[in-house]
This record gives sequence, structure tokens and C-alpha cells, in this order.
Amino acid sequence: MSISNAPLDDAFDRLQRLLLAMREGDEVAAREAARLTGLAEPTCRAVLDGLARAGLLSHRTDDRFVRV
Repeated sequence: MSISNAPLDDAFDRLQRLLLAMREGDEVAAREAARLTGLAEPTCRAVLDGLARAGLLSHRTDDRFVRV
């Protein structure tokens, strides 16, 4: 019996599409990303934080992430 991760894979695909669609100046909060993708908010926050550390997003004080 194999275990399918299809729902999780689909959710990460939705997050990837959301992030790829962002243009400079676009912003998103972890809560919004979670609502749009079906992933847990802490998971979205971890991805967004990682992208901010990599310099692809900036993290504002109001807890929104902005595409740079």
C-alpha cells in the first residue's frame, strides 16, 4: 500500500503559483497564503521567512511579505 501525498503536493503547487505570480511590490501575509493554498499558516510562514532570508521578499513590521 502506498501513501499518497497528492493533497499536500497540490497545496505546495498552489503556493508556488502564488509566489511566482507576485511582481515587485506585491504583498502577502502568511494567513492569506494559508487561506489561498490550504497549507497551515506556520508552514506558509516558514516558506515566506525563508524567501525573505534569501532576499526574494522583505518582511514588513505589519507581518506582510513584499516581493522585492
